[in-house]
Amino acid sequence: MQSLFQFSGGDSFLHRVDPRAKFLVVLAVLSFVLLFEDPVFLATAFVTVIAIIWVLGGIPPTEYFTLLLAFTPLILAVALIQGLTYRPPGAEIVVALGPAGFSDYGLLLGLSIGLRLATMGLTFMMFSMTTTPKDVGLGLNKVGIPFKYAYLATFGLRFLPLMQEDLRTIQNARAVRGDPDVGSKNLFRRFKSLPMSFFPLAANSLRQSSETAKALELRGYGADIERTTVYDLSLEARDYATTVVCLAVIGIVVYARVVLGIGLLTP
Repeated sequence: MQSLFQFSGGDSFLHRVDPRAKFLVVLAVLSFVLLFEDPVFLATAFVTVIAIIWVLGGIPPTEYFTLLLAFTPLILAVALIQGLTYRPPGAEIVVALGPAGFSDYGLLLGLSIGLRLATMGLTFMMFSMTTTPKDVGLGLNKVGIPFKYAYLATFGLRFLPLMQEDLRTIQNARAVRGDPDVGSKNLFRRFKSLPMSFFPLAANSLRQSSETAKALELRGYGADIERTTVYDLSLEARDYATTVVCLAVIGIVVYARVVLGIGLLTP
């Protein structure tokens, strides 16, 4: 199992699609989950994204099973908090807890919010796992973003997996030295052990950032010149087809939600 949001090499359809077209894929999914409120629609979007990653990206759910497990308590927590604290007029109490209780509309709304956040996180993971950081920077630069800012996205996508690997190394070192919390089967104890690893993780991250900054200065980062690259991006037939499909999906979603009123969640 690899680090989350780390590029996963392959030759699938999603790997070959231009990052500019994949930007539209992400935008199409975001338009769907942000405009629709019904949890049935959002659960369908969640499952669809998993299917897209598996079928078009060649990445099975076992590669990011940890992320899927992390979504479960997130969705449940948001649903319970919304159900307990939000009760609009017309909502009914489904579980009473003395003077308080869980409302049906609050639970459904919380479920929708949790599924929305999970689907958005899964979509961003799909993009990062099928797009090299280099292509992300080139794609952003191609759409008009200055090179120095486009490189920040590239650096961020490379830096996050490195931090995850460093954290895993630190946790393994503590486990070898007999720390009982790191290797515990109790999730609460394992989470409690994380703060002890943050200081060496931060120190190592600062060291890597300093080394990267020196390397960038030596390579003329920030110089006001026209840059050329050995590898360039070019749109092909599959990229235009993906763009047309995504724009059509966005148009259909907006029409269904704004004009037809589909996907609303009412008390």
